Amino acid sequence: MTYLDHGATSLPKPKSVERAMAWAVNHLPSPGRGSSSGAEAAAELLFSLALPILALVIWKKKEGTELRPAWIGAAAYFVFGMVLEQLINAAVLGTGSSAVSAFLLGHPWLYAVYGGLSAGILEETARFLVYRTMLKDSVGRENAVTFGIGFGGLECIMVLGLTVLSTLMMSISFNNMGAEAFAAQYANSEYQIVLETIAEINAISPLAGVMNCVERTAVFALQIELSVLMFSVVRSQKFWLYPVSILLHSAVGFLAALYQTNVLTSVYLLEVLLVVYAVAVFFLARKVYCELPTEKPRELDHFGRVIKRK
Repeated sequence: MTYLDHGATSLPKPKSVERAMAWAVNHLPSPGRGSSSGAEAAAELLFSLALPILALVIWKKKEGTELRPAWIGAAAYFVFGMVLEQLINAAVLGTGSSAVSAFLLGHPWLYAVYGGLSAGILEETARFLVYRTMLKDSVGRENAVTFGIGFGGLECIMVLGLTVLSTLMMSISFNNMGAEAFAAQYANSEYQIVLETIAEINAISPLAGVMNCVERTAVFALQIELSVLMFSVVRSQKFWLYPVSILLHSAVGFLAALYQTNVLTSVYLLEVLLVVYAVAVFFLARKVYCELPTEKPRELDHFGRVIKRK
């Protein structure tokens, strides 16, 4: 399966797929993918784009909200979920050979706690800060969902979309040239690795693509749900939800890290747990959402921006 464990909010990919993706990004010049797997990859890529776009369009039509929170949500994920989180992980874990990294990797449960908390604290703090600053005037509960769509939407595109695109880049090359000819371009030390990578990508089943989409849908829903909980912290002064949101977020990363360290070995079990978990958090988020105030009707322009009348 194609997993890109970004921010510990999605399940980590197996080591074989990790090697394939890393090799493809670093070596292959052209996009594309041949045979029937090309249609499957294209469907996944389309799904990663369609899920957040359709959610945003439907939500705006239903609630008439402005779109600004969605763009801010996407920016918040990029800054905190991608840039800052990667910098912190690089500082703590280094290249994998540091003393701290060796200690954590030697203690899978501690590694899982770190992986979960690093994502949970950073991303939930991002929501809190944005609600207190850039969205301080967006008091209606509808804006929490709009923000979550932007936050989780960019994650969906970056995680699933870019992973599939990387696979497409590799697949088109060896489908056009043939595995042996393709591998022969590289040094002897890489030859066998390339052949193994080709075999591994060819072995990815259609079921993997379906499960990737299910995973992304569950994580996308969780990002919206957590956005609602943190919105209540700021708007309703329910500060007890701050640590709750961090723990709820961290739990997903905790399970992902346990799989990454082979403490948990069944990816199918993790997928089921993720879906069940997203449904469970939904009921809490729905209760909190219903207690939040709604936005007063406002006039919006064609771009979803509030029209301010003097």
